Amino acid sequence: MDNVNNQNLPVTAETAEAEKIEAAAVPEKFGSVDALLNAYLALEAEFTRRSQRLKELESENKAQNMPAQGAPSPVKGKEELLKEVLDNEELRVAVVSEYLKSVSDGKSVPLVTGGTAPAAPRVAPKSVKEAGALAARYFKK
Repeated sequence: MDNVNNQNLPVTAETAEAEKIEAAAVPEKFGSVDALLNAYLALEAEFTRRSQRLKELESENKAQNMPAQGAPSPVKGKEELLKEVLDNEELRVAVVSEYLKSVSDGKSVPLVTGGTAPAAPRVAPKSVKEAGALAARYFKK
């Protein structure tokens, strides 16, 4: 209790002890119960202002995201989407580029750059008979 509010009450040992306990409960930052109360009221007012502002912003956001009355539904069929994409050059190029990128990612055969081509295993005849058959195939072509 603060003596400012209770000037008519006699000061006793019990009230002095109660004031010490009350003062100990108030953080040093505020100094007195009145300062703490004023800080709390200011904080509560600021919280109310911010809550109202947040509510305003949420309602504005909700209003912006809602389609206007009589506007077509955002859900479109495949044909409508296809026509819209094909009519818009920028969208068409973006879709085709993305498709080509997804098709080529990791699925192509790596090209050999530089150096020599890998050699095929050498086919060498093991007998005269095999050599004759190999020569006959060569001359028939």
